[in-house]
Amino acid sequence: MQERVKAQLGRKPQGCYQVQQLCPWGYPLVLKTHPYKGAISPTLYWLACPYLVKAVSSLEAEGLIGYYTKRLSVDKKLNKALLTAHKNYAKERSSYIEEDAPLSDKVKKKLVESGIGGSELQGVKCLHMHLAHFLCTGQNPIGEEVWSMISPWQETLCPQNCPPIPPLNKKPKAVIDVGSNTCRLLIAASYPRPLPGPVLNHDQTGFWQAIYQETTTTEAGNNLLIGKQKTKEALERYLQVISRSGAELVLGVATGIWRREGICESSLKVISGDLEAKYSFLGATNSLSLQDQVTVVDLGGDSMEIITGQGEKIQSLKSFQLGFWSVAKTLDLKIPPTIDELLLVEQLVKDQLKTSKLTGKLVFIGGTATTLAGLALGLKDYDSNKIHGYHLDLKKQPNFSNLPYWAKEREKNLPIGYQILKTTAECAGENSAFISDIGLMGGILTLKNW
Repeated sequence: MQERVKAQLGRKPQGCYQVQQLCPWGYPLVLKTHPYKGAISPTLYWLACPYLVKAVSSLEAEGLIGYYTKRLSVDKKLNKALLTAHKNYAKERSSYIEEDAPLSDKVKKKLVESGIGGSELQGVKCLHMHLAHFLCTGQNPIGEEVWSMISPWQETLCPQNCPPIPPLNKKPKAVIDVGSNTCRLLIAASYPRPLPGPVLNHDQTGFWQAIYQETTTTEAGNNLLIGKQKTKEALERYLQVISRSGAELVLGVATGIWRREGICESSLKVISGDLEAKYSFLGATNSLSLQDQVTVVDLGGDSMEIITGQGEKIQSLKSFQLGFWSVAKTLDLKIPPTIDELLLVEQLVKDQLKTSKLTGKLVFIGGTATTLAGLALGLKDYDSNKIHGYHLDLKKQPNFSNLPYWAKEREKNLPIGYQILKTTAECAGENSAFISDIGLMGGILTLKNW
């Protein structure tokens, strides 16, 4: 570990220190230095990650320290929170100073009374130090805001940005989900503090969140031959991304149409509708922290799963041939469908769901649901953080013309999908539903132990 620290800093660190936090790849993230053993330093927490150091330096170059200096002169709430952070920092550093420490009164006073990184108990001296303090304690308002401004480890080449050092034991985890309409990749890692964006789940080791996501529309449920080729190409690309990211493929699953057609890809496993529903339910409810009665509706291209349960206990699970491509073929719909044809979709859904009991909070997952939420929010760019947890009003039909670029690939199936979900909500006695951007893949990561 000493060689890792030396390589990341580009020098041998002074004094006595310990690695306080590791990044998702196992590299030193923050060091905690002793105030005087080996060297005199008022800096207790030191940012060691070269990627974060560079990102924070960019913010400083843009004038962020000056921004905080001005803001602190008028923002009493921020000023108070920062003063508390300074005092806590000084108190923690003071606890390491022994009574007979070989220090001059001037040095000892500096170590006992100064704030973060040796600054006065007001203002901001160095954003790197504030971020390091927040990552280790969660009690620094400036560090917390800096953390929300940067996207650490979003680059697929982030591990390669670090100097060559010994192999890592801790790796990010990847999941691939191949369905009737899309092929999706999720790479997640554990963080000491949550990133901006949905938390898949959290445990004693940290907060599991996505560091990379990609969705490829294949429309295999609409055209199997073309869909197979697109799926193969997407898988090849995904495996390259996983390798470049230094991640480990936990599981690759195939669902929907592939249960009937079969799929000859060594990286994939065809799973049953029941298992798909279980994964989807846990992914949605854990990411939204729902412990009450919940009905999760997962709409795909080939089928629609409805799962009712509470906590991690599933009470009922049913799969219906109500995927948007299945419905289009069953009813021989035009693309896009006419108003009269959408009334046929409504009747088909009501007929199939008439004996189903949908209770508790209603949660929709899947590409159709998240796309509808994004349209309702008027997003120019897809934003998982805004979509996840959004309460979608299904009475307000979106405009399916002039879709933003990120929704264009769903233009063919979106009107059908909207009608299916709207009618499903009506069968539950609802006109709205919560949207989760975490489903099957999040559930796999929740259940897998490593």
